[in-house]
Amino acid sequence: MSTKKEAAPELETLATKHGTYKTTLTAKYRNRTPWHAKDPRQVFSFIPGTITTVDVKPGDSVKEGDVLLTFKAMKMHNTYRSPIAGRVAKVHVTEGDVVPKGVLLLEFE
Repeated sequence: MSTKKEAAPELETLATKHGTYKTTLTAKYRNRTPWHAKDPRQVFSFIPGTITTVDVKPGDSVKEGDVLLTFKAMKMHNTYRSPIAGRVAKVHVTEGDVVPKGVLLLEFE
C-alpha cells in the first residue's frame, strides 16, 4: 500500500482593515474584478429609468446637494443631487432619454 503525501496548499497573504492573514485563496477570488473607488466627478444612473428634466448644463457651477436632474423609474420621480461642489463639464443625457443602470449621466470638471 503506497501512501502519497499531498503537498500542503500554498498560503497567500490577505490584508484587511482588521489585520493581515495567511490563507488559501479560491480561483474565483483570485480572478475577481478588483474594487476601485468611484470618481466623485462622475454621476451614474443607479436604476433604469426615463430622464424627465435636466436642470444643469455644461459650465454651470453647482453646490453640493443642488438638483442635477430628475428621472422617472417604477412610477416614481427620483432626483439626482450633486455629490460635490463644482462646475459641470459634460451632460450626457437629454430629457426623454431612457437609460439603463450604470450609465454615465454627467461629469464635473
